[in-house]
Amino acid sequence: MTGERVRYRFGPLEHRGLLGPLRTGQGVSLAGALLLAVVLLDSLGGGAGVVAALAELICAIAVTSAPLQGRSAVEWAPVGFHFALRRASGRGRFHSPAPTAGRTAAVSLPPTLRGVSLVTLSDRGRGIGAVSERRGRRLTAVLACRAASFALTDPEVQERRLAGWGVVLAATATAPVRRLQWLERTTPAQGQELARWLHTARDPALEARGAPVLESYLELIAQSTQVAHDHEILLAVQLDTTLLRGGGAGVAEQALEQVGQLARGLEAAEIEVLGALSADQLARVLRTGFDPYAREELTALASASGGGEASVQAAGPLAARESWEHYRCDGALHATHWISAWPRIDVTPMFMEALLADSDTVRTVAVTFEPVAPERSAREAEAAITRDRADSELRRRFGQSETARQRQVQEAAARREAELAAGHGEVRFSGFVTVSGRDEAELRRGCAQMHRHAARAHLELRRMYGQQAEAFTFTLPLCRGLR
Repeated sequence: MTGERVRYRFGPLEHRGLLGPLRTGQGVSLAGALLLAVVLLDSLGGGAGVVAALAELICAIAVTSAPLQGRSAVEWAPVGFHFALRRASGRGRFHSPAPTAGRTAAVSLPPTLRGVSLVTLSDRGRGIGAVSERRGRRLTAVLACRAASFALTDPEVQERRLAGWGVVLAATATAPVRRLQWLERTTPAQGQELARWLHTARDPALEARGAPVLESYLELIAQSTQVAHDHEILLAVQLDTTLLRGGGAGVAEQALEQVGQLARGLEAAEIEVLGALSADQLARVLRTGFDPYAREELTALASASGGGEASVQAAGPLAARESWEHYRCDGALHATHWISAWPRIDVTPMFMEALLADSDTVRTVAVTFEPVAPERSAREAEAAITRDRADSELRRRFGQSETARQRQVQEAAARREAELAAGHGEVRFSGFVTVSGRDEAELRRGCAQMHRHAARAHLELRRMYGQQAEAFTFTLPLCRGLR
């Protein structure tokens, strides 16, 4: 008889602002409303002034606190303002410049990727591709990985693998690794492998085309590729080059060393590392991220050119346009969602299976991790417990009851402090899901399906309205998504 399975618990998302849960913008808005109420009382006087001041305060409280799609009007204001500004200035649209006669255009990316370039890190005959940002101060390498079926393994194996992944995350706290990000992508299946196998393994007595059994098999392959999807697992590691020793010519050597150490840690966690992507392979990953339906065309071009990958110049889309609720890139529409709430109950290692394994739509799930320095973690944990105790004392004095959510926050803060005292490391993380479709109807169906899968996984998805262009980059291997 096996023992009880290990379960994991996620603490509630903290909403701490200027005064407890009151954010800075809400506090400023309420302060302005109080000032206006005083002005109304002073100018109107009497009953009319009192009525006007009360009406103004009620409206202000409703505007600052009433939720609309998970946010108050005060929180929506900067989102709407920046979206309108981008539309008015033309930054919501992107067109890649056409190459001139006899020349190849340089890599051109949308405004949300301004300052991003693809480089090759080489040292002593070794070389990998990397995404360079902030003039080389941040380098992001990408590893292609493959994991054996997690759902079919024994619970002990699942827990051992998760413990190994925890060791990998803990090791980054003392390394010049700024962030880690894993991505699990589904892309439209192509079926060329099955068709190629059919033609090589068929009975030589059968004609290549025309035989009923072969035609039936080819038809089955064509039908299956319309609903089947290939799964890709990528792990991006972002290095802060200012933390590397020496700098200069030694950056490539140290970056390769850090990526190698991470790959060995993944292998110890029973995650097979297929290899680090080259610059051209990174370009293909970005290109198929912008338009997953271009994968078949890129494969055909690679076959025609002798198996080579897409060039770095082909990393970006030809055109992109941002709308309030989606982002169009070439032949694909994307809608990015933020995982705003993780399971509020104890869950097993299999809790994300519904989101990752049961999807039959084109989508990308990405989670970005950032190690937190132990000193900072200790300070924040102690400050959180002090605030919780002060809030509890204030509620007790005013005779207010304590809600279940407030008790969960206090328990999470105490558990966090105990884990840090036991020597565990801490990471910040955030997750995002991008759903893709060829048109709005397909995108709508895909989003509805992902919301159903997320509910089964005890996750809450919130669509990033008004921020689709920027949010889309959070599901590219760039280690973005954390403020």
